[in-house]
Amino acid sequence: MALFSKRRQFCLVFGICFYTAVIIVITWTFKKDTVVKIATKSEMTVNPRSHNYLPKGRRRIVIIGSGPTALGAVQRLYEFQQELNNTEVIVLEQRGQPGGLAVSERDDQGFLWDMGGHVIFSHYSYFDQTLDRAVPNWNKHVRAAFAYMKGPDDKRRFIPYPVQHNIHTMHKQDQEKSLSGLEEITNNPPVKPPRTFDEWLLQKFGKGLCEVFMRKYNKKVWTVDTTEMNSVWVGERVAVPNATAIKDKIHKANSGKLAKDSEWGPNRFFRFPRYNGTGGIWSSVAKLLPRSWFKFHEKVIEIDVDNKVITIESTRNQNSLSTLSYSTLISTVPLDNFVGFLESKDSSLERMKGITAQLVYTHTHIVGIGLTGQPPDNLADKSWMYFPDSDSPFYRVTVFSKYSKDHVPHTGEYWSLMCESAEPIRRNMLNWNQTNVVSATIEALVNYGFITTDMIVSKYYRRLDHGYPVPSLKRDAILKAVQPWLEAKDIFSRGRFGGWKYEVGNQDHSLMQGVEVVDRILKGVPEETYADPNRVNSQKNTGRVVHAGLKDYEIVVAHYDESLDWVKSYADHAHVYHKGTNTSAPFEMYAWEKLPNVGREGHTYLHHIITHYNNLPNVTIFLQAAFRFHRGFCHRNPLRYISSARAGIPCIHPDELVVRKWGKLKHVANFKQDRKAGLMRVTALTFGEFYRVLFGAPPPKDGMPHCYCGCFGATREMIRKHPLHVYQKAIAFMNDHSNPEEGHYIERLWYWMFLNS
Repeated sequence: MALFSKRRQFCLVFGICFYTAVIIVITWTFKKDTVVKIATKSEMTVNPRSHNYLPKGRRRIVIIGSGPTALGAVQRLYEFQQELNNTEVIVLEQRGQPGGLAVSERDDQGFLWDMGGHVIFSHYSYFDQTLDRAVPNWNKHVRAAFAYMKGPDDKRRFIPYPVQHNIHTMHKQDQEKSLSGLEEITNNPPVKPPRTFDEWLLQKFGKGLCEVFMRKYNKKVWTVDTTEMNSVWVGERVAVPNATAIKDKIHKANSGKLAKDSEWGPNRFFRFPRYNGTGGIWSSVAKLLPRSWFKFHEKVIEIDVDNKVITIESTRNQNSLSTLSYSTLISTVPLDNFVGFLESKDSSLERMKGITAQLVYTHTHIVGIGLTGQPPDNLADKSWMYFPDSDSPFYRVTVFSKYSKDHVPHTGEYWSLMCESAEPIRRNMLNWNQTNVVSATIEALVNYGFITTDMIVSKYYRRLDHGYPVPSLKRDAILKAVQPWLEAKDIFSRGRFGGWKYEVGNQDHSLMQGVEVVDRILKGVPEETYADPNRVNSQKNTGRVVHAGLKDYEIVVAHYDESLDWVKSYADHAHVYHKGTNTSAPFEMYAWEKLPNVGREGHTYLHHIITHYNNLPNVTIFLQAAFRFHRGFCHRNPLRYISSARAGIPCIHPDELVVRKWGKLKHVANFKQDRKAGLMRVTALTFGEFYRVLFGAPPPKDGMPHCYCGCFGATREMIRKHPLHVYQKAIAFMNDHSNPEEGHYIERLWYWMFLNS
């Protein structure tokens, strides 16, 4: 009995162990299979470790987008940075550059294009100051705008802008019809306020002018009938004519004087950047702001407004998702899209999505035509033209080459036209794909006699999904419901499409919307631009002054094909100028630009000084990419140049290396070899003569210390002790060869130029 009991005990223990082992194996296998299945199924799920949590006691302001509105907000936050010790700022941009809709692109043939007819005019001192700091070189223009339209005789005429002030240049039949309508509303002024844009047009211009031009042109631009738009947006944007003045003009129409732009409106005088188009403005503004705040190639795909968590997809790796907590969110994304990717347990969210889906907007097609030769006489004096007739797809054409020489490959040999078309919301005879739009654009330009097909050397195309936010009848009611709902959840939607108010959608308005919303968030100061468009548009607004701090230091790198791995440690401060064959930066850094391979590193440094003369940081460090190979001549740690420059010493300079002879530096052996091999363009000037040309004075008799190997640092004051024209004179010697002898002269002058004595 005892033996049996022991056997039973043994079997029981063995059974328990056996079945336990089986269960462990099965469980482990199941878990293994489950893990594998989850890993396969969840390639697009967020890794918990990728969540950027908000530390306790910290505040994080996240800005979505990096166009003018976002940059205005970032600049304002940068101005207040001393007061924001517990605040982090993060800018999320899905593309690889700032600018939003205000970017520029250069095509393969060398023509530069904007995303529409942007010109710079301003209602704000703050906006002017911002652009003055960022962009040193401007072209100033007087507007010459015209409508090009067909009369009852089928003859096309250029009617000066605004059309309603220039009825006297129309066909006589159109004159009579337009004048009759004006006299009618003058004698019987309307009593009721207009409900629609169409009613506003009839009340201000009369039936005749509406039929001749107003309805046709506005339908072409907005793609909807004027009866479907409100009138509150108009403000300063439409000039109201005077019947008596029009009559007087008609009586004088036979005087023989040429018709010209009527000089009405805020954009009569405008400026345009001399280099890099409109996009260059916003790239330059961004460069004045902390690079570490910007996260490029980051696309927002979902926002949990209850928990204040953003889900982000990398546009470089679409299988990579991360999340980010925020305290306050500023969005410049189109409002309809933005509300569409919000998530919340709040039942009213679905209503917000439903009403924002009713917002109306246009799709814009940009077609750039690069041409040989010069514009014909009838276009040579034009800035841009409006096209109300249905025989062309475009509503506006800009003579873009007139704005800057930088817009064409070679001045005098090429010119360009930039055409904008609005894709109708409802069905249209034209199938709006790239091939058809470009073809129809060229056909119309040829039919108008502006170009011939053999002149075309470049065709550029881009479609903007959101072109214009249409001020529809429901717009204000939608905004009145949606914006307070968002703001109650610490979300502020601003900008051309974020705010969805066309009347404050220009570049100056957009930047100021960003500035003002930050003032409201941080200081409680009420917004002006978004809240009261008519008031800000009726005056010059001078209430704000830019007081953004300058960067402490910047590292300027002259690069060809050397390794840039060392730059990663200083990426937030590194401005690399590439003279090789690469088309993009190897990794994210403060700035990366291509330059022609001329003039050695001296050309690179001079280009940077000239371009940024008005907004230099406290210290600029100039280095060749391979500076660490020049032992004994360059600091191994670039940051040593900061303290050195502040002490008034630009570089390492062994005392015995002093130029005592002002000849051609023939004592340098490799110069002789380079000359003999034809690797150097030999100058006609001796070193001493070059010094005299550059500084307008004889060189020092006893020689001078100098910097070897193109590595040195200088404070803003050290660089600006010489006027800009000195640097412009120096770079003029270096634009025609990769290795001019003057480049070696400049290398030996840096120390003397910047010595703080």
